[in-house]
Amino acid sequence: MIRLLPDWLRDYRREWLAGDLSAGVLVTLLLVPQGLAYALLAGLPPQFGLYASLAPLLIYAVLGQGRAQSVGPMAVTSLLVAASLSRLAEPGSGDYLALAVGLAVLSGLILLALGFARLGFMADFLSQPVLAAFTSASALIILLSQLSALAGVRGGASLPALATGLWQGLPKANGLALAFGAATLAFLTLARRFGQPLLQVLGLSAARAVLWVRCAPTLAVAVSMLLVSGWGLTGRLPLVGEVPAGLPGLRWPALEAGQWADLLLPAFFIGLINYVQSLSVAQMLAARRGEQIDPDRELLALGACNIGSGLCGGFPITGGLTRSVVNADAGAQSQLSSLITAFGMALAMLFAAGALATLPLSVLAATIISAVAGMVRLDALRLAWRSDKADAAAWLLTFLLVLLLGVDSGIVAGMAVSLAALLWRGSRPHIAELGRVPGTQHFRNRLRHAVEGLPGVLTLRVDESLYFANARQVRLALIGKAAGMPSCRQLVLVMSAVNRIDTTALLMLEELDRTLAERGIVLHLAEVKGPVMDVMERAGLGRRFAGRTHLSLQQAWQRLTPSPDYHI
Repeated sequence: MIRLLPDWLRDYRREWLAGDLSAGVLVTLLLVPQGLAYALLAGLPPQFGLYASLAPLLIYAVLGQGRAQSVGPMAVTSLLVAASLSRLAEPGSGDYLALAVGLAVLSGLILLALGFARLGFMADFLSQPVLAAFTSASALIILLSQLSALAGVRGGASLPALATGLWQGLPKANGLALAFGAATLAFLTLARRFGQPLLQVLGLSAARAVLWVRCAPTLAVAVSMLLVSGWGLTGRLPLVGEVPAGLPGLRWPALEAGQWADLLLPAFFIGLINYVQSLSVAQMLAARRGEQIDPDRELLALGACNIGSGLCGGFPITGGLTRSVVNADAGAQSQLSSLITAFGMALAMLFAAGALATLPLSVLAATIISAVAGMVRLDALRLAWRSDKADAAAWLLTFLLVLLLGVDSGIVAGMAVSLAALLWRGSRPHIAELGRVPGTQHFRNRLRHAVEGLPGVLTLRVDESLYFANARQVRLALIGKAAGMPSCRQLVLVMSAVNRIDTTALLMLEELDRTLAERGIVLHLAEVKGPVMDVMERAGLGRRFAGRTHLSLQQAWQRLTPSPDYHI
């Protein structure tokens, strides 16, 4: 029976309890307003954010490996949900709500399938420049959309629509809503800038001061609700409104087959992005403790969490950076903190729903602006521009398309550009002409080092695996370099950087050997790796190059040295 228990529970220590308890309470205070805000950002009623916060916490506590990971709604995920579903149904309609729930379930099922197939490496399909551009552009869209909410006007889903809606709506802005939102934003900005040193002056430790500063949005929410109730402002500014009390029930999304089909592609991309985000947060926190996170296990856990969210009436969720860091810094040593947070969320649903009705929407907008403002960063673009122009192009294209067309179009285009750049770079591999460093057995690029060569021998190293995308280019380059050396009678192809070879490349080597032979040049192979040699043997090239395949370049050098009494 003990093997059925999660890892953290099997080795739980009594001294962890205080930290788990305090972390669970603090994350609850943070998650309640976040859940409401991110549900509204997704175009859903506020209770959907609470529903999406309960079951995932319980499920991850059992299946997840990240001991301080806190799962639930996130801003970028909410934006993806809104962008995906607004094309399929009118926000706020019954179909829209059902599609949101179905999106969570389908996203979870896809992640589960990927996890069972051990395809956790799919996280690598999103390069860091593309992910950084997507996050920055999404954060910018969120900021602009919440500026509209801050003023009590309606925005849009892309940069042109947001700018138009904000410009047309400003003359009709609700002044009281704007005052509440601006005051909240100013408070959160000042708290982030001066809160920690001030609390330390008042006697709190640096760690505790940071935690309380991160809980400043909860304080702003509580004060705003007290002001609205105390001053009788319920009819004068947009509020969250009635939040149904009680825990969510379990039910399967009422969708038709065609609607499930419409959700398939959005569910895949949302699941992939959520997985990348959740895995990176879990790995970052695990590294602090010297622990490891199994990507496939994380896929399974996150998939089950999303299914649980959908069956409870929620929308797609992921591991949240802010909440997880707060959880860890507050002393969380295990997923018991998540169970305590789930208990706190249940209490809020049962007994605090009435109070949440007086929460101003502009205050929630201010908390979202404060949370995502730091996500707009250009450092990844600067690094990519200095190191790899193709990565910089992928960043720029992703960023612009997310802003102009929407988050889903932008991320697809960014992935396509990254994969195209990968194929383009692989199709034009670096080919170095090698020589030997005098007096040694080391061989280096002639353009970078003072080296010696052998008469009539051309030694070339291709710095890439050989496959369909580069086979023709490599053949032309090798023939061209041989033609550029009229005295060439032996060509040694160094394959130390070739990790794999496909059928197209095998046929290319065979054709290259024939072409060079017609010109009186003998082709030799050196430093062929075992797996590559196995493929060549199965294809019959092992026999073709018998006597011309050398274990090392030094061996080839000795074999081709014209003087019979040559010594190292």
